[in-house]
Amino acid sequence: MADSSSSQQAAPVRVALEPVYNVLNSMALLNEVGKLPGLNSKIVQMATALSPEQLQTNRLLFEGLRDALAPEQGQEREEFPAYLKYLSEQNPDTVRERALERLRARFIWHTSSEQAEHGLMAPDAARLLSDAQAYLACVKYAQGDTPFDAALHTEVHRLLNDAPALHTMLVSHLETLWNMAFEAEWKRVQRSLRWQVEMFTYNLDEQAAVGEVFSILTGRELPSDITRRLAGAQEIILVPSWHTGRNVTLWEDEASIRLFFSEPPNYDVAQRATPVGRPELRARLSALADETRLHILELLAQQDELPAQEIIAQLGLSQSNVSRHLKQLVSAGFLYERRGEGANKTYRLSSFYFERTARALQQIVSGEQARSEETQSDRQRPQELRRFLDRSGKLTTWPPARQRDKLLILEYLASFFEPGRIYSEKEVNELLLQHSAFKDAAALRRALYEFRFMSRTRDGASYWLIDTETPEGE
Repeated sequence: MADSSSSQQAAPVRVALEPVYNVLNSMALLNEVGKLPGLNSKIVQMATALSPEQLQTNRLLFEGLRDALAPEQGQEREEFPAYLKYLSEQNPDTVRERALERLRARFIWHTSSEQAEHGLMAPDAARLLSDAQAYLACVKYAQGDTPFDAALHTEVHRLLNDAPALHTMLVSHLETLWNMAFEAEWKRVQRSLRWQVEMFTYNLDEQAAVGEVFSILTGRELPSDITRRLAGAQEIILVPSWHTGRNVTLWEDEASIRLFFSEPPNYDVAQRATPVGRPELRARLSALADETRLHILELLAQQDELPAQEIIAQLGLSQSNVSRHLKQLVSAGFLYERRGEGANKTYRLSSFYFERTARALQQIVSGEQARSEETQSDRQRPQELRRFLDRSGKLTTWPPARQRDKLLILEYLASFFEPGRIYSEKEVNELLLQHSAFKDAAALRRALYEFRFMSRTRDGASYWLIDTETPEGE
């Protein structure tokens, strides 16, 4: 790297939606179908719908011409149609020059100070265009450990020498992908992604290394090959994506590295500070003690997101039987459920719940749980919560102005409900009124449901904490 003293621990980490990069990353994933396991089913469907010629164009753009696609500084926060319009209005020569300059910048970024002292220099733009071998050598070096396809980059070099054709192909292909599938898909997922950015930003420890931050937000370990590639970055941007499955993908430039990852929008998990108690742990372990439910988890580990009908087909069981197993896994928190097309529901794994369950079990084995339970009551009223409570601990303000305060209050109210117990609407209202000077129990009850602290039956007659098993027959 240009500065070998830098480390990924020293690089600032932030969370952002970055709509343009988010869509570009999802388009790039079309090249990975059949290579990366467990990509989102929407990406698999889109790749299947493309012709061989379109797939090859996609490879040329996202494996060979990423430097031409990267938005200008500030554009990453715009919506994708605005980016496309700007790109289409650019002079073809300007697009080519920007691509070559970014390639040279990545070459320099990968060059250590010792190598520079020994004369390793990036070729200038004129030589990169005129000398195919110099271009190929520059690309191969700038890519680092990424596999190098000489034939593909030879074709890219030919395109770079025909700027108008390059520009036309680039704009036309992106417009086709956007209009064919990605516009509708982005509308479908962006609201959930914006929520994730807000929740993850709230929980971000700015002093922690990126691997620790990733584990806190997702319950997963950052892959070692990704960690190595982050070394020396000036800034690391964590970008929630709907499509990467359990994979992690990167988009590098001379200033930042964007790290794309998928995780269901578990707002309740992101805000929860209280540990997993014994009743809740028993319920979670019970949910895993079944061969069919384990098979469902295996299917989702391979496919990322599946509709209920496809899970039923792969298991070869009746709809009522599979629905019962899915309901139990959702109630235990191991699956994230959302409404799909029509009346069908889709399901994804929730890594965070697996991590919290394993941690709770480890605490019992190590004797840590008993010690944590002794201090739990002291942590139930953090300093930032106390301004919304009177001396007796009753809520005095609702709703607060800030979203993070709203979630803090809801977590506090949810702590008064017992895991494993089913409450009637009347019982929920009575319990909320016991802990609130604010007399609109219905508003608080709705908020607990809308922010996924509690779930309920369709008729609203029964409520339970989100980690509690759904009552049989509902």
